[in-house]
Amino acid sequence: MARAQETIRIPRLRAFAVAVATLVLIGIMVFLQRYRGADRTAMALSVLGGAGLCLVVGLIWFQCRFSGRVMTRLTLWGIGLRSGAVAGACNSGVSVVLLALRWAIDQQAGPSGDHFFPAFWHALAVLGMHTATGFPAYVATGAVVGALVGLATAEAIGISAERIPSAAPAAQADGEPFQPSKVKR
Repeated sequence: MARAQETIRIPRLRAFAVAVATLVLIGIMVFLQRYRGADRTAMALSVLGGAGLCLVVGLIWFQCRFSGRVMTRLTLWGIGLRSGAVAGACNSGVSVVLLALRWAIDQQAGPSGDHFFPAFWHALAVLGMHTATGFPAYVATGAVVGALVGLATAEAIGISAERIPSAAPAAQADGEPFQPSKVKR
């Protein structure tokens, strides 16, 4: 039997989703507390934080929808590719919002002490204008990278899944196709 056609039972992912969510939350809190909004490290951390948030949302969705179900690995890989591509495209917007949050927090600490929401909307508008020309490429790149991460996550889930024995035995040794009426009982 080809590996893609192997039947598996999807495990529960609650503990894994909670562990990843905890790490992502700690990372975002450190990002929002320590780094200036214009820092290159802050920009990279906003992308990583956004990717982590999208991964956690995807894992929770997958847990609610598919936990305990039986499916083939190929189906699982397809779900991983599609969900990863969507999450990667969404990461583009989430990371810009995280960066705008960080910039708004910086504005509150500045000498003018701007209010949070006006500073946030201003930062989001400025970031939107600066990233508008490259945003389609950013979304496309996020979708491709997200699809690859989704496929890798699906494979990790498939590795930890319970294998379900096939209902039909393997092909007979003499090369004849399998016929249920000729099975010895």
